[in-house]
Amino acid sequence: MESAEQGTPGRAVRRCAARAGDWVCERTADKYPLTKGYCRTHYVQQRHGRPFTPARAGSMAAGDKLCAFSGCLRALSAKGLCAGHYAQQNGGRPLTPLRSKRDSAVYRAMIEKGAVECLGCEEVKPLAEYSRLSAKGDPRPYCKPCNSERVRLRNHNVTKQFVEELLDYQGGRCAICGIEATGSATLHIDHDHECCPGRGSCGGCVRALVCSNCNTYGLAWYEALPRELRTFDLLNGYLAHPPARRFRQLSGSLCPGT
Repeated sequence: MESAEQGTPGRAVRRCAARAGDWVCERTADKYPLTKGYCRTHYVQQRHGRPFTPARAGSMAAGDKLCAFSGCLRALSAKGLCAGHYAQQNGGRPLTPLRSKRDSAVYRAMIEKGAVECLGCEEVKPLAEYSRLSAKGDPRPYCKPCNSERVRLRNHNVTKQFVEELLDYQGGRCAICGIEATGSATLHIDHDHECCPGRGSCGGCVRALVCSNCNTYGLAWYEALPRELRTFDLLNGYLAHPPARRFRQLSGSLCPGT
């Protein structure tokens, strides 16, 4: 539970929740950014399962310049972003959370125990739940479902946040038949194949999230017809005004992946 101490009259200042024995962290939110109740140093320690130890003097305080990407605590590098997010922007890719650096000793210890914490869902899963990264047999840092989702998002140049918000905009249902989805991963990301032939897309031509039947037996069949035979109003309306386009116009988003 987060600690708090009195700051300005009538207002409590949140304090880092890290403690060990008689020692407690004295860092407060007015000087150091807190993530899940912890200062940056102790959040990393807690995230990697290490015991809490006092932070070094001189660690980054809130007055120092941080990356403008929401939730990123890395130091500013260029154009308001840290080095990692600036590289994403400079490469024309959508901004996404950077992969956390994991202590190699902690990682090796997890492998020896036969279970690894996924960097995506943050669940500890047995090694069988991970694809192999190399010939040595080391597991990927993401479990199979999370890794598949990362590949899907990368192929379509969209972010997880965009897909989740688009699903909310669609009412949690397929954009065509309206069948209810249990999660964004259960729906296909449909895009305009006239813009980007093949399985991937530029991101800007993503049209909506649709179920497997509508994607395979509806759109694929319908778009293969000569234009004079495309007389189904429901699908014509979908193709003319796809939900993703309307969502972007509503949200004012200019970037394909956000």
